[in-house]
Amino acid sequence: MNNTIFNEIRNNTKGHDAVLSNVRALGLPDSARALHILWMYPDVLNVFGGRGDLMALMRVSCSMGLPAEMKRLDSLSAEIPFDWADIIYFASGDLTCMEDILAALEDDRDSFRTFAEKGGMVAAVSSSGAILAKEFIKSDGTAVKGLGLLDMTMKERDKVHGDDLWFRTEDGMEVAGNQIQLLDVELGAGQQPLGSVIYGRGNNGDGREGARSGNVIYTGCVGPVMVRNPWFAARLLEDAAKAAGITPAGGSFELPDEEIEQELISSEEAREFIRSKIGGTR
Repeated sequence: MNNTIFNEIRNNTKGHDAVLSNVRALGLPDSARALHILWMYPDVLNVFGGRGDLMALMRVSCSMGLPAEMKRLDSLSAEIPFDWADIIYFASGDLTCMEDILAALEDDRDSFRTFAEKGGMVAAVSSSGAILAKEFIKSDGTAVKGLGLLDMTMKERDKVHGDDLWFRTEDGMEVAGNQIQLLDVELGAGQQPLGSVIYGRGNNGDGREGARSGNVIYTGCVGPVMVRNPWFAARLLEDAAKAAGITPAGGSFELPDEEIEQELISSEEAREFIRSKIGGTR
């Protein structure tokens, strides 16, 4: 990644209410249309490297030459700027937080659906998928209603499942990381998964991982997933930019291999380790 550019935009940000922007660092005018990333509740949703995922989105956008701005939404009572955002990102959080978050979002249920229907991207990682689900069911049998953006039900497990996770998205991209699973995921009959499992448990051991409906995305992969798989981050950024009408002069935003050399090496080492566990190649 271009650390010089990334450090410049990071060091120019002072205070939680500031917008982290790479527009000037990319040599673009202040009037340039940037992709707007809304970082939801960073002081609450902050486990399994969630903060790293948001930093990875900014670093990858720099490497792609994609103008991007990121804003934190710190308070559960704060108004959500749907008109500003292009991506609303829920990093991984503790399961005990989900009921309070959903209570805070109850009045915004229709606004989230409208945002997604207009092409806005909503993404959630690990247990935060409960926010996007139809409902999640706690270990005592209590059902908590989610936003219903994805046709899935999440059920709290008796024991935490932890292992490596390696899956292939519907368009053939491979993503590798870890899974620290507190919730089994059951997809509705018409709900498409995010991908198919190469190694690991995935949603509930049925060979499927995550869920995706248009620009609404859930994955159980952590590690952090965007840090370890910058090509996946680039795909999400490119999809969101396209939906927002942000187009590059050259026709597409590309992530050069030389910008992610270490991540490519690390990914192959991770997959080689998994192959050694399953006793073959895939």
